Amino acid sequence: MKRKLMKILLGLGAAALVAGCGFQLRGQAQLPFTAAYVEGGGSSNLVKALRATLSSQGKLAEKAEGAPVKVRLSNELRSKNILALSGSGKVKEFRLEYRVTLTAFDAAGKELIVPSEIQLIRDFSYDDQQLLAKEAEEASLNRGMEQDALRQILKRLSYVQR
Repeated sequence: MKRKLMKILLGLGAAALVAGCGFQLRGQAQLPFTAAYVEGGGSSNLVKALRATLSSQGKLAEKAEGAPVKVRLSNELRSKNILALSGSGKVKEFRLEYRVTLTAFDAAGKELIVPSEIQLIRDFSYDDQQLLAKEAEEASLNRGMEQDALRQILKRLSYVQR
């Protein structure tokens, strides 16, 4: 009985501590515009994800003409570089890099967000004995960087002043 009461008190204490520090779950970014048109490479996963997110919020403009905000994603670049070698010259670590440039304009062509680069870097160890697992890890890291870039873009768009 005492043990159960202690668990409840500990749980309530932890909840009060978390609530007291201002913690809140990450929610959707509140976008201050009615619609946005997204320009970018048609095969880009990031462009597709941004369009899908805006569409789910009812804020995707189908045409550039008449859209209150135009978002341009450009210079999307991925790179994979060797970070470390073993004593025998085999690759031990790789560095993945993902870059994209974000710019936003209003309907009149005025810059709302000056061209700003989003750069994400992930390092991962490599072992050619685990080739399939490491390829899957690399793909997962690339998807994760795209999701991080999407969150950063939405955060920046939430501060647009029109």
